[in-house]
Amino acid sequence: MSDTVYRERAHLVAHLAAVYPSAIGYTDPEEPDWAVVTISLPTGQACWHVAPADMDLFAFVHASGTELWDGHSTEEKYARLDAHTRALAQREG
Repeated sequence: MSDTVYRERAHLVAHLAAVYPSAIGYTDPEEPDWAVVTISLPTGQACWHVAPADMDLFAFVHASGTELWDGHSTEEKYARLDAHTRALAQREG
């Protein structure tokens, strides 16, 4: 993924982190230079890696070394996000 695409995604993840309970930390031993932002959606946890160059977007997120990944896959993460999006859209409609 290009730096531009990571930056665009980081803006959206930062928005989610501002709306829902979230934490950030260097919790992935396979990617020690990239922070992981963990967001607690009503439909479950969702985590994204954050590029070092994008950390400025997450200054408001509290650091955590204790937020444990619940083992969700990428597919599960986006299924949780989609389910919550549908629930929000139904409330608005």
